[in-house]
Amino acid sequence: MRRRVLGLVTALALGAGMLGCAKIGSFMRPLTYGPNFDYITKEQLKSVMWQLARDVNRIDALVNDPAGVGPAQRDEIARLLVIMEDATGRLGREGIRTNHPLVDEHRDQFRADLAAARRGVSAEPPSYTLTREVSGACLHCHRHGTR
Repeated sequence: MRRRVLGLVTALALGAGMLGCAKIGSFMRPLTYGPNFDYITKEQLKSVMWQLARDVNRIDALVNDPAGVGPAQRDEIARLLVIMEDATGRLGREGIRTNHPLVDEHRDQFRADLAAARRGVSAEPPSYTLTREVSGACLHCHRHGTR
């Protein structure tokens, strides 16, 4: 009997240890947060922000090229703006709260800024005014001391 109890206690301890090490958070989140909430991991947030930074730097280089913006550069700018719009989708759905209030506060406006810049690039003749301001839109959040 004693051996059986010891085996049961050992099994429970091992099971609890394995459960504690498992990614229980990703399993429990859908159960603890409602459908009107998007949980964004730190890794997901960092990944999107690094992608946006890379793309906005490339766009800045293209629109500020002393040689001007030719058709190939125009296409690249439009492509990057679409990629950036898509990336913001990983920062939560439009109008839905997340665990990052600063992102919630500025996300929808940033998406609108990207869409307006893309429309300007696609217009005939193209306008790069709003595109030049995309990197400035980053400052809405990052002036608050976030990276």
